[in-house]
Amino acid sequence: MIYENRLPTTVVEAVRRQDAGSILVRRWGACWIDMVLLGIFLVVPVLVLDRFHLSTAGGVISLILIVGYFPLTEGLWGRSLGKLALGLVVVNAKAGKPGLLRASGRTLTRVIEVNPMLLGGIPAGIIVAISKKRQRLGDMLAGTYVITKDDWERVKRSAAPDTSVFD
Repeated sequence: MIYENRLPTTVVEAVRRQDAGSILVRRWGACWIDMVLLGIFLVVPVLVLDRFHLSTAGGVISLILIVGYFPLTEGLWGRSLGKLALGLVVVNAKAGKPGLLRASGRTLTRVIEVNPMLLGGIPAGIIVAISKKRQRLGDMLAGTYVITKDDWERVKRSAAPDTSVFD
C-alpha cells in the first residue's frame, strides 16, 4: 500500500490505510456498546416513571433518547460512547465533525444495517469490508468516514496552518 511509509494527511488516506479486520472489530465493538446503552435508554425511563404511574412519559423519554442518541453524539462530538471507548471518530471529508444533518443521515440506515434484531450488524460489516473507503451505507449517504482518533488528530494537525514562532 502506498501509504505505509508515511502518516495520513487526509481523511481518505487515513481510511485507505486502515486494516479492514481491525476497523471492523472496533466498529462492531463500538456498535454493541451503543446497543447496550440504547437498551438502557429503552428500559430505565419506563421502569423509573412507571413507579409514579407515568409509564407513557417514560416511553416518550425513551423514544427521545433513542432517536436523538446518534445524531447528537456523532453530529456534535463525532463520537458515540461506543466509538469513544474504542478510539474511533466519525468525520466529514475535511476531518470535521459531521454535524446534525449528516449524523441524522447516517442514523437512518442503521435501522437495517446495524439493527441487532436483523442480523446484528452483519450487513454493515460486509459493506464496510468491501468498500474501498471502509464506509457503510449510512456513511456513503452522509459523506462521512469512521477513522481512529490517532489518525484524526494527525489529519487535523497536517491541515492546520503553521502558527509556530520563527527562531
